[in-house]
Amino acid sequence: MKKNGQTFKYLLTGIGLALAAAASAKQYRAQQRMIKLNQILEDVKAGLKHEGHIVGSWIEENPHLFSQNQRTFPIYQGGIICERTDGTNQFHFKVDARTGVVIEFSQI
Repeated sequence: MKKNGQTFKYLLTGIGLALAAAASAKQYRAQQRMIKLNQILEDVKAGLKHEGHIVGSWIEENPHLFSQNQRTFPIYQGGIICERTDGTNQFHFKVDARTGVVIEFSQI
């Protein structure tokens, strides 16, 4: 009976370690995603500095599926607001969530 009790303890310890590792990995992935989102937004803003003073920007934290050229892939959407001497301009962008490449950019 003692051997079965030890086996059960080892099993519970293993399950506990696996759950802790999974939670840690999930938290790490979430942090990496946020860093990537911030970097994507900074890259797009850097490309728009010539348009005027940037007064606002945003990017969605959750990706959406987007279809283009018979391909479907996850994207992030965002926007930037720039002030110029002739008024305020708004821009909208879509970025491939896997690569960070801007796939669509438009002025609203």
